[in-house]
Amino acid sequence: MESIEDILSVHQGTAANSPLRSARAVTFSFLFFSDVRKDITDARKYEFMKDITLFADREGFEAIYIPERHFYEFGSIYANSAIMAAHLIPQTKRIRFRTAGISLPLHHPAEVVEWWAMNDILSNGRIDLGFGTGWNKADFIFAPENYEDRKRVCWDRIPIVQKLWRGESVLFPGAGGEQVPVTVYPRPVQKELNVWLLATQSDDSFIHAGEMGYNVFTMLYGLQLDAMAKKIALYRKAREKAGYDARTGVVSLMLHTMVNKNAATVEKAVEGPFKKYIKSSLDIHVKALQEQKGIKEEVTNEEKEKILEYAYYRYFKTCAVFGTPEDGRRVVDEAIEAGVNDIACLADFGVDYDLVRGSLPYLKELVANYL
Repeated sequence: MESIEDILSVHQGTAANSPLRSARAVTFSFLFFSDVRKDITDARKYEFMKDITLFADREGFEAIYIPERHFYEFGSIYANSAIMAAHLIPQTKRIRFRTAGISLPLHHPAEVVEWWAMNDILSNGRIDLGFGTGWNKADFIFAPENYEDRKRVCWDRIPIVQKLWRGESVLFPGAGGEQVPVTVYPRPVQKELNVWLLATQSDDSFIHAGEMGYNVFTMLYGLQLDAMAKKIALYRKAREKAGYDARTGVVSLMLHTMVNKNAATVEKAVEGPFKKYIKSSLDIHVKALQEQKGIKEEVTNEEKEKILEYAYYRYFKTCAVFGTPEDGRRVVDEAIEAGVNDIACLADFGVDYDLVRGSLPYLKELVANYL
């Protein structure tokens, strides 16, 4: 998807339990994130998530990614990813459970490790944790003092989480200012925690992830794959410079996904929901761009419709796994060429659940090309 700025310029003049497999060029996972339909109960949304997870577990997908969202209708059913994972873990055998990601400035590191160590035990070592800074100001009622400096807080806390996961004792301020040495129990199955860092627009985040030996979770948020390739190259170079094997870092890319034997069926199914998805964030991005560029003129409704149509067309053709298995293969191959090695298929973006379920055999056909 092209950035709002670009669009405006057009219209305004290994082992089963390891995430680091090398046997194939790319792994496939599922991501849950964004279904805000009001005609679907939350219980049905959870049921759909379970169905997709069980399919992924049976068919050799790598992981499911669970977000964290608070106080906003968009993604609100994912208020606590640890609870969601605890519900699904006993129903699965091999799929990995990853967060995308925990808003670490909102949580005490020891609390995070306690929750997920329990899930690591319940899953027999199938937990990976992705972390982000958080962005929604209202979320920071949990930790208002961390909002302004949220990136630094996040980056400082990840190594603390890793230490606690290993069983090391860490000093934390307690009641009355006393420093309390804390070792977290129960102990997780995995001795080392696989870490993902959420990185999208900022080159600094890709570089930091590389320097620290983390994996990366990203999305085409205003980028094309060629632009993403440059960010991934920065990540690989930073890993190598820091003494890590650049080839083993996992770059997980979220892509909206629906595959069918008939491309017209897919377009008919996704056009309405996908335009709503783009439109839901269009106004806020246009406003932010105007403030950044000092543009005072209002964008008319007609111009917004042109932007919406253009964005939808560009995204459908180049930035999503939409269409036939062959159509999907072209996008996946381009993602691999850009340096991506895990495709996180976003399935819950408003398309009818029965249509999504019916499309799964065709997605399986696509994935079979990379086994």
